[in-house]
Amino acid sequence: MKVLEELLENYWILNDQDNEKYEQIRQELDDKTVNFIKQKLGYKLIINPYLIKLEKIPGIPKAFMGIKEFSSKLEYVFLCLILIFLEEKSRKEQFILSQLIDYIQSGSTEIDLGEVVIDFNLFKQRQAMVRVLKYIRDLGFIKLYDGDESKFAENIDNDVLYEVTGVSKYFVRNFTSNITDCNLYTDIYEQEQLGLDQDKGIERRQRVYRRLFTENVVYNEKQEDQDYLYIKQYKNVIAQDVDQMLDSSLEIHKNGAYILLAEHEPFKNVYPATNRAISDVVLFFNTILIDMLEENKLSKEQNDTIVISEIEFSQIVKLLKQKYSQGFSKEYREMNEQDLETQIYDFMEEYDMMRKEEKQFRIMPIAFKVKGRYPKEFIE
Repeated sequence: MKVLEELLENYWILNDQDNEKYEQIRQELDDKTVNFIKQKLGYKLIINPYLIKLEKIPGIPKAFMGIKEFSSKLEYVFLCLILIFLEEKSRKEQFILSQLIDYIQSGSTEIDLGEVVIDFNLFKQRQAMVRVLKYIRDLGFIKLYDGDESKFAENIDNDVLYEVTGVSKYFVRNFTSNITDCNLYTDIYEQEQLGLDQDKGIERRQRVYRRLFTENVVYNEKQEDQDYLYIKQYKNVIAQDVDQMLDSSLEIHKNGAYILLAEHEPFKNVYPATNRAISDVVLFFNTILIDMLEENKLSKEQNDTIVISEIEFSQIVKLLKQKYSQGFSKEYREMNEQDLETQIYDFMEEYDMMRKEEKQFRIMPIAFKVKGRYPKEFIE
C-alpha cells in the first residue's frame, strides 16, 4: 500500500467503516511520508481513534474541487446547517429526520442565507436535501438506523432514524483567520495569504506541490509564471518526489506540467477514466482535434492552445457522432448533439482541457496528449 495515495484519494479513512485500512495506514505511515506531507505539501495530518484525515488544501482554488454530488448553492447551505445541527449532538446519539428539518427551517430564519430561501414544501428542495443526506451518510457523518431518506423527496412527512458518529466535527478544518466576512471561496484563500510573499520560500514551494498533486495540470499561464518557473527550476527534485511518493512520473512540456500516473495505479478521478463513458467520447473528440491540426484545418497559438468558435465546436461534435459513435455506450449513441456538446464541455472543463470564452472555446494543451482509437477487431 502507498500510504500517501490512500490519503490523497480519500477524504478520510474511518475506523468504523474500514478498520483494516485504518490500521494498515497507521502501521505503515513512516517518517519519510510524514515529512513530505508537512514540508512539501504543508498539509495537516489528523490521526485519532475515529479517523485518519489528510487536510487537503488546494494550491489555487478551482471550481472542479467542489462536491461533485451537489448541483446548487442550496445543497451547500443544507450541508452547513446540518454541520451546525450535528455539532450539538454527542457520539451515538440518535435523532429523527423531522427534528433536523425543523431545525433547518427555524435556523434559516435566524441566519442570513442571501438569495437562498428554504421551503421544504417544494419537491426540488426535498430532492436536494436527500442528496445531502446521502452524501453525509456515505462520508460517515451519520448512520441510517431505520427508514429510507429517499422517500422524503416524495413525502415531507416521511421520517428516518439516524445515529450520530461524531466525525462531522472533523469535516471543516480550523482556519487561521475569521472567515465570517468571506462571501466567496476565493475570499478565504486570499485572506489566508495576507502578509505572505507567495513567490518566495516555503509558501511558493508548498503551493506548487499542492497544485501538482491536486490539479490535473499546471499550465504556464503567463510570462514569468512563478509556479511554472519553480517547476522547471526544481524539476529533478520534484520528479524524484513524484516517483518515490506516487510511483509515477513528472511530465514537463513547454506550456504544461502534470503527473503521469503509472498504469496500475487505481486512482478514482483520472483521465482517461475507465469508469466514465464520457471519457471515451472525449478521447475521440481529441482525436478529431489532433487530426484537424495535422491537416492544417486548425492551428495552435503561441501558448499551444487552439481557439474554436461555438459553430466549429458543434460541427466537430457532429463529425464525432458520425465517425465514432458506433463504439459509444447506448446513452451517448442515442444522445442528441446539443446534450452531447454540454457533456463534452463539462467533462473537458473539469480536467482543464477546455475553457469557455466569449462566444468561443479555448482547447488547452493537455487535450492533445491522449487520443483514442478502436482496436482492429472492433473495426473489422
